[in-house]
Amino acid sequence: MLIPSGPSHDPSRKHLYIVCNDTDENGRNLIVPMASWQGNSCDDTCILEPHDHDFVKHKSWIVYRYATITMANKLENGIAQKVIKRHKDMNANAFLKVKNGICRSSHTSKKIKNYFAC
Repeated sequence: MLIPSGPSHDPSRKHLYIVCNDTDENGRNLIVPMASWQGNSCDDTCILEPHDHDFVKHKSWIVYRYATITMANKLENGIAQKVIKRHKDMNANAFLKVKNGICRSSHTSKKIKNYFAC
């Protein structure tokens, strides 16, 4: 999903977020953002390439430090209001790589790791 998440000077800029779980019993989903690879300052736990998803045009990475738990109805409302844009699912191998990285990345918060049962 493309979700507005830009910096303060460009708040409407959108990043691709991956929904990592089915909606839980409390109506929540874990989502993680993807960003363009910028070199050594990036977490290399999960690197994605163009073959991993149609949206990916160059080397990118999953920014686990910004993983968040959000209400599914908030995502659904954003889609209905056309603030959030839904994209195709990623291929199964890439999705597994993203999910496995949640527990492996040292940048994933304890709250997220506990929620994901790492």
